[in-house]
Formats: sequence, C-alpha cells, structure tokens
Amino acid sequence: MSRTFRYISNEDVLKSFKEFRDTLLSERPVIIARHGDYALYLEKKTDSELGLRIMNEEKKALVEERSYDINRTTDELVSRGVRHACQKMSELSDEDVNMKRFQIWKWYLLDWQKEHEAEQNDIVSKEIEWNEELMQQETELMDMEKYLHGDYLNLGHTLNLIERYLVDPGHKELFRKFAINDIMEMASEDTKVKSIEEAERRSQEEEVKLHTYQFTVSVEATDKEKARRALLHYLAGDERISVQK
Repeated sequence: MSRTFRYISNEDVLKSFKEFRDTLLSERPVIIARHGDYALYLEKKTDSELGLRIMNEEKKALVEERSYDINRTTDELVSRGVRHACQKMSELSDEDVNMKRFQIWKWYLLDWQKEHEAEQNDIVSKEIEWNEELMQQETELMDMEKYLHGDYLNLGHTLNLIERYLVDPGHKELFRKFAINDIMEMASEDTKVKSIEEAERRSQEEEVKLHTYQFTVSVEATDKEKARRALLHYLAGDERISVQK
C-alpha cells in the first residue's frame, strides 16, 4: 500500500496558515499531505478561518472538508484534525487499492475457469462435498493473497488481463496506470523485506570478533599493590579487563 507524504508537520499547520494567509494562501490552496490518489489541501476561507479539504485528485472530487476559527482553536486541535484527515486518506486509498486488486483477481479467476472448462463438473463435485484430504492438497487455483504475490507481480500477465477484459479506453488506462504503480511498489517492498532478512541472517551468522586494547593508567598510591587493588576496585570486577601485577 502507498504511504502518506506530509509536506508540513501536523503541529506546524496552524502556524503556517498564519504565516502565509496574506500571501500564498490568498492566491490558492496548498497541498500539505498526499496518499495515493488523495490530497489534503490547506486553504484560506477568511482571514480568521482555516480550511482543510480532502480531494480525490484522480476523480477531481471533494471527499471531506472542515474548518477552524484560528482565534478560538489551538495547535493541538488543528494537528489532530490533520492527523485524522491523513488517516482518512490512508483508509480510502487502501479501499481503492484492494477493490482494484480484487477486480484483477476476478479476471484471473475467469481465465482459470475458461482453461478448465472441461473439468467444471469434477470441480463442482469436489466443492459440494467436504473432503479434508482433498482440501489439503495443493490446487492450481490461487487465492487472492497467493495470486497477489505470484502471477500478479508479472506485469505482462496483469496488463494482458486488463487489455482483454476491459473495453472502455478510459477504464483500461485507469487500471493500467494502477497496476504498473502497484506492482512496482509491491516489488520494491518485497525486495526491501528480502534485503532486511538477508542482512539479519548474515549478522547472526557472523561471529563477533573481539580485540584486545592496552591503555596506560596512572594511579596514586603509597605502593604498587595498593595501586593495583585501587584500580581493580574502580573497575568493579569487569571480566573484560585484566590488570597485570
């Protein structure tokens, strides 16, 4: 899933409004956060009224808006409003992504059914009876989670499904753009996870190499033995340190 990009920290939104309300914000609203197709705008409604507006940039549609009287509100309240708006964008974006992924998976199912059309009666028979052994056996048909981490990541395969099952050019372009961005992001995340796992594995396999270092220490005492005991007492018996007589 995509991440939220913040261009102003939540705590600085009210301060930024006051700073730019007579200049930049008098000309146009500004985007202060993004998540997927959604953008959070900071706008000047009046000199004393700060506005927050969530827009779906792809559909050019207003999702939600709220306003604050800057003479009555606080940094904490505005910050909380921005945080809630970002959470809202995240939830909406995740819903959009899951809906499109689910649609592409359904096209995969249609393809699978066409390829196994001659076996439909056997497939139906298996599904209307409970057989634990058969259920535990692997099947060629992938559930959505397995598909998303398998054939879906094959960009050519996914774009081919979109091309064959969608007719409207606008919808084709919408799904093509989505699939390319989504697959690139998923592949990047998979690579990142594998890199972290590999680094952790190597770290565990490598032995910690210890080195011995020598330092010159001066101790004031009436004789050498008392100096040695004083030094040992100061070092509190650390096993890593040895004091020669």
